[in-house]
Amino acid sequence: MLFWKNFALDMNSVMKILNFIATAEVGIFPMKDAMDDFVDKLQEQIFEESKETYGEEVFSRWQNPRFMGKMTDASSVGRITGPCGDTMEIYLRIRNDHIEEINFFTDGCGSSVACGSMAAELAGGKGLDEAAQIGGETILEALKGLPEEEVHCAKLAAETLQVALHEWMLKKLKLENSKE
Repeated sequence: MLFWKNFALDMNSVMKILNFIATAEVGIFPMKDAMDDFVDKLQEQIFEESKETYGEEVFSRWQNPRFMGKMTDASSVGRITGPCGDTMEIYLRIRNDHIEEINFFTDGCGSSVACGSMAAELAGGKGLDEAAQIGGETILEALKGLPEEEVHCAKLAAETLQVALHEWMLKKLKLENSKE
């Protein structure tokens, strides 16, 4: 029971009242429209400032990341937790020494998401030697830069890709040695 100004309300009644307030469009609660307008304008301002700070490419990849998701049947996986605390995983499906499919996953910030997405795009379809050449600077150039305090995200993505490639090479070497 909830007691408010000598009224006793059970949780079901409270939920009905809150639902009514949340869905009220006119009448008793005219502030709803003003609040919705305020929130919409605030969100638009935040997005515009983010585009100015990070650029259109980074903003686009943050909002709509490509290649994001875990892969259950990966040939190899690289996983690193960076000094900022963000963890990135890169999943590779490899056939004939080419990256047939690549995905990434991160629990990190928008810059980590954008960098993981770009690393996956740059490495997808490439031969292993070519993918091994992708570094933090390559990712930064493709994204058209990041603010200095976010540059470590590009390095995290590149290093995670390198770990996934290294893990594949070790797995392949063990397999070849076991056949001898």
